[in-house]
Amino acid sequence: MKNFVFYILIYFTTKSYSQNIVDGNFEIINGDTVVYLDLPEFEVLAFKNSADRILYNRLKRRVLKVYPYVYIIKNKINQIKITLDSIPKRRAKRKYLKNETRMLKNEYSKQLKKLTINDGKVLVKLVHRETNSTTYDIVKSYRGKLNALFWQTTALFWDNSLKTKYDPVNNKEDMLIEHIVIQAKLNGEIN
Repeated sequence: MKNFVFYILIYFTTKSYSQNIVDGNFEIINGDTVVYLDLPEFEVLAFKNSADRILYNRLKRRVLKVYPYVYIIKNKINQIKITLDSIPKRRAKRKYLKNETRMLKNEYSKQLKKLTINDGKVLVKLVHRETNSTTYDIVKSYRGKLNALFWQTTALFWDNSLKTKYDPVNNKEDMLIEHIVIQAKLNGEIN
């Protein structure tokens, strides 16, 4: 019995010190094994100081907070476009839009009123990113020029603009937003 336990211990000891065989491309150069593996790509953000890092983290919280609403807006706009295309009469279209507006206000107004001014700015940029049209153009196409002008004036009063475009190439904040959205999608934090 002692010999059996001794042989089992020796067997497991030798197995625990053996090297694992790596699947993939490898090459032996001067007795050393060099393994070639594809590693996932990642970006390194360098910040000049801790204040930049704090601003980035605030922006990340805002993007992650607002992005679910952007996803809902994108899907709702697509649904409304499809439905409006199927309605033949102009009066029925206006009635449908009025009903949808009322339903959306009832469902989301309390939640959207809790957003800060800066959250609203990020929301406007992300809506442009996802729908390829500014929020001003969306309001103008579905609610009319006068309504769009009213909401644009209200946004300007709160230091925002519904005509703000998303430009990650020329705007540093938009570039950071793009980075945050891509990383969050890769990590499964957002859809």
